[in-house]
Amino acid sequence: MLYGVFSDVHGNFEALEACLERLRKEGVSHFIVCGDLIGYGPDPEACVQRVSALKNTISVMGNHDAVFILPELESFFNREAAISLDYSRNEMSENSVRFVSKLPHSFEGENFTVVHGTPLDPIKEYFSSCMQFKVNYHLWKGKICFVGHTHLPFYIRGNEQECGVFLNRSDDFLVKLDDDMRYIINPGSVGKPRDNNPRASFGIWDTEKETFRFLRQEYDYHPTQRKMQAAKLPSFLVDSLSLGI
Repeated sequence: MLYGVFSDVHGNFEALEACLERLRKEGVSHFIVCGDLIGYGPDPEACVQRVSALKNTISVMGNHDAVFILPELESFFNREAAISLDYSRNEMSENSVRFVSKLPHSFEGENFTVVHGTPLDPIKEYFSSCMQFKVNYHLWKGKICFVGHTHLPFYIRGNEQECGVFLNRSDDFLVKLDDDMRYIINPGSVGKPRDNNPRASFGIWDTEKETFRFLRQEYDYHPTQRKMQAAKLPSFLVDSLSLGI
């Protein structure tokens, strides 16, 4: 089975559509979404509606999504993030707010787990180190734990004795999932990459071949930027799309 794995759409409908179209062409039939459908971008409603309509989809809650049921989280956000969340709140229908508010903090499937942050703290903590791999090792089930939140495409490979962190910088990179290892896999961000590469970042998990393929997809971000400008969202957020930050 092929799973399209993506995260951190952040209200960027153009990037989401480019991601889904690429996955469709790759023959993907199932999806794993690691949180943060909203925030930063101009189209939270369209993104939530698009993802909620996908069939065979597993979605978990991100920290931006969680603000609707945990408003105290907004105190952790910087000025730009807080402004964009207020915008998202005003743009979303009751159905969309209900959808993101009811997303689970984590999901356990057959031989995999999905969280936005870490198994220890699924909403707020950023997963980025071997120290965290060791701390969380017995807190998630299965061979793979899919995460988001950092907006960086990477994987951590290890077992109870060894561990390594690998940041992906390729537009198409295949990882063979070894039988004697466990993995943390972050597909990067669809809507707001932070690795100086503006292309939408996501991946494909092949459960039969036991591989994960990191992918990047170009899209025209200028319409997104124009909508952000019209909505008077912070200029840094507008510029970040073309810079990949």
